[in-house]
Amino acid sequence: MNNKKKRVLMTLTAGAIIGIGLMNAKVRDGIIMTVDGEEVPSYEFVYLFNKNNQQQIQPQTLDEYLQLFEIYRLKVAEAKKQGVDTTSAFIKEMNQYRRELLEPYISDTDYFNSLVEEAVHRDSLLVESSHIMIIRTNDQEKDARNLALLDSLRTELLNGGDFAQLAKTYSQDKFSSEKGGYLGFSPAGTYPYGFETAVYETSEGEISEIVESHVGWHIVKSGQRKLSQEFNRPTRAFELIKTEVERRASSPFDTRYHQLKGRTLDILKSRHPEQKLDGLNEEEIYEALVSAEEQAQYDFNEDYRNLVDEYVNGSLLYAVSVENIWDRASNDKEGLQNYFETHRDKYKWVNPHAKGLLVQALNDSVAKEIKLHVTDMPSDSIAPFIRKNFKKEATVERFNIGEGGNAIIDYLMFGGEAPDLSEKKYQACFVIEGRIAESPENYEDVKSEIVNDYQEALEKEWVESLRKSHKVELNQKELNKIRKTLSKN
Repeated sequence: MNNKKKRVLMTLTAGAIIGIGLMNAKVRDGIIMTVDGEEVPSYEFVYLFNKNNQQQIQPQTLDEYLQLFEIYRLKVAEAKKQGVDTTSAFIKEMNQYRRELLEPYISDTDYFNSLVEEAVHRDSLLVESSHIMIIRTNDQEKDARNLALLDSLRTELLNGGDFAQLAKTYSQDKFSSEKGGYLGFSPAGTYPYGFETAVYETSEGEISEIVESHVGWHIVKSGQRKLSQEFNRPTRAFELIKTEVERRASSPFDTRYHQLKGRTLDILKSRHPEQKLDGLNEEEIYEALVSAEEQAQYDFNEDYRNLVDEYVNGSLLYAVSVENIWDRASNDKEGLQNYFETHRDKYKWVNPHAKGLLVQALNDSVAKEIKLHVTDMPSDSIAPFIRKNFKKEATVERFNIGEGGNAIIDYLMFGGEAPDLSEKKYQACFVIEGRIAESPENYEDVKSEIVNDYQEALEKEWVESLRKSHKVELNQKELNKIRKTLSKN
């Protein structure tokens, strides 16, 4: 997510989830206001009011926050009016967020934790193994014949057959077959989870069941166990292993992905027996049940509903603010200059600033050549010319700086002491179009301050426009009820 967007949403959402919904049923069911006829629930207002005050050094009163909340809701209404919430990109992002937020409510946490514990244990060991592999094809009949062959090979092995010889003859893993299928000692995480499980769970010297992977099918012979330290391989941190399990188990190629998804399906089926799933394939069943659970969580889980609402509305706020305020304040050069001219007296420097182009060259010869080329050159062409034609021999940068801010500028513009450049790459320096300015000459001279002030002016102008184009009706009776309820908590 964009960092600026994160900051906007954090302003609305930072703070603990638990313990802030301290309101009675009447507050939860009430309507605090309508915006263009759309009802705004009281629980949303109270939720954001509490969270906002958790991050304020000086908490706001209910009436102070009400003003901010009304502006927030006006901007959300404007975003909806512009159709931001109907774009495919917005809908996709919101659906993705809801799924991510839902995950903890539908996951078998105990089972996932057992997978992490298993991975931690395996990480301490390296296990020797060999295998016979048959590669999967797109021909079902051929795959069936190959599986039958592999099954007969396993029977032969269980009856004392020579694993190495059978691997050389039948295994389709060309890298290990010539070595009798030998893979050596491998750390956990080297191979697909199903294959790894066969290696670790099969006793030393024993033959595994037929194991399926995304590549094909395998018979595994497990060998010796040795501690990771014997191979100078340090045991990894718990969080690192957990992160790896999460990453690998999120891939459909990993057996754990299907195990976890199956357990999620069992959880969802038990919660939604009313869902009619006849005639649906597995993916359609999963989507139907997840959609039902999303709606149920939104209807009955206050924390989930609040987080969804504030993310959706916060995203609408962000989108419409980018267009109307932030991008405009940063990119409207004419508007920025006009604002500077109108408020010029507000922007002062304590001390004069030196302005111009600072050129640093490898030596005096390069410096002299540059001066000859740029003598009659248009101002805007000088820096690009130097960067293009002397890119390995000189640098050029525009400066706007007060005395004491740069040793070279102090020497060239303010009569300061000559800096020692003998150990520097660039040993010759000079200024083009240098001058001393007593005060800012244009908005570029005080750009950060101007952009901030111009943004505030645009915000004020925009809010006034929103108040005229959208109708807000406050439910004063409901506000009094909320005030009374909060005063008891």
